[in-house]
Amino acid sequence: MEIDWKDPKIIIGNIAKGEFYYPRPELQEAILKQIQKGNHVLVAAPRRYGKSSIVLHLSENCPEGMNCIFKNIQGIKSENEFYKRLYELMILSLSKDKKLLRKLNIFFKGIGIEEIDPTGKIKFKEKQFNYLSEIDKVLPVLTKNKLKLVLFIDELPEVLHNLYKTEKIEEAKGILKNIRRWRQMDKDGSLCLVFTGSVGIHHVIKVIEGRVIDINDMSKVDFEPFSREQAIDYILHVTKDASVRYDEDLCTYLLTKISYPIPYFINLILDRINLNARKINNSQIGKSNIDKAFDDVIKPSDYFKDWKNRIFEYYDKNDALFMNEILLYIAHKGNIITRKIYDLAVKHDKTIDYMDFINDLLQDGYIVEIEGGKYDFVSPFLKEFWKKNQPIYNEE
Repeated sequence: MEIDWKDPKIIIGNIAKGEFYYPRPELQEAILKQIQKGNHVLVAAPRRYGKSSIVLHLSENCPEGMNCIFKNIQGIKSENEFYKRLYELMILSLSKDKKLLRKLNIFFKGIGIEEIDPTGKIKFKEKQFNYLSEIDKVLPVLTKNKLKLVLFIDELPEVLHNLYKTEKIEEAKGILKNIRRWRQMDKDGSLCLVFTGSVGIHHVIKVIEGRVIDINDMSKVDFEPFSREQAIDYILHVTKDASVRYDEDLCTYLLTKISYPIPYFINLILDRINLNARKINNSQIGKSNIDKAFDDVIKPSDYFKDWKNRIFEYYDKNDALFMNEILLYIAHKGNIITRKIYDLAVKHDKTIDYMDFINDLLQDGYIVEIEGGKYDFVSPFLKEFWKKNQPIYNEE
């Protein structure tokens, strides 16, 4: 008998929104609390933790008295383009409110907007526009009218890194300095900048500036993996109306299998279980189905190769080779102790700052300290990927 099949409510790799969004009230509240205090916020977490989904949700469910907007700025290629995008977001957010639009009518006339199309693209009357100067003009308008403008900006580290990579280092520095200047100018908390990113922003800024002082005044909201209880609730939530259902015992086994409960890893295995079950038209699953799904997920490298690519993309080649060998050693040997890390540091001539790289791998969600001075991958998914990607390891 053919089952009227229903898939779980999961998204893999893209922003989860609408019915696919899983509320994270404790994180939403932590971010909002900092915004309400008048602080600028750095949402700090490794990749695939669901940062973008949460800030998009906050922007679409903005508290009363705030004007919020979300934008992924990943494709920006110049300093001026960054200011243009930021300025357009400010104007677009303010123009959404019809009452506010009437109140700020003189201001809007003064900046020469020709039209705002349904996609949010703004056409200005002047061809040459100094967007940095115009942003500076917006700030006192916000203060004067007692407005609160919240810009949720996704992937700032990516933009800064791309500028650095294309030898536009001064432009990257200019963006950092102006972001800091705006924060210092805005004594009344009228403008709130909330930045997220999928790579270690501290590493990117340190490479550009040689220090991280330009973001030290921002309030940091840390993301953690789900607790066991949260992870079980998440699985039950996204499979509530699905054909394949889970009890607490199956949830616990699945979570033990993936080890590190973040939405991306959970969704990968839920999706594969669902696909396998649908193929045979049998929604009843057991632990063996979870085992098979796990093995199926680690076969293709596409799910995890970005983790490796980013190390070689964001770090100097010699640094990347050192970090990759640490991960390769863990994959083949099970874990790594501090003494062995030092031995590899000697081999790669990294004895002065080798623990800085370990800290980067910890912060960016590659490894975890399992006990004093011993490290392992956060997830067997990543461990198996590194082993399969480089199946032979000669540590000599």
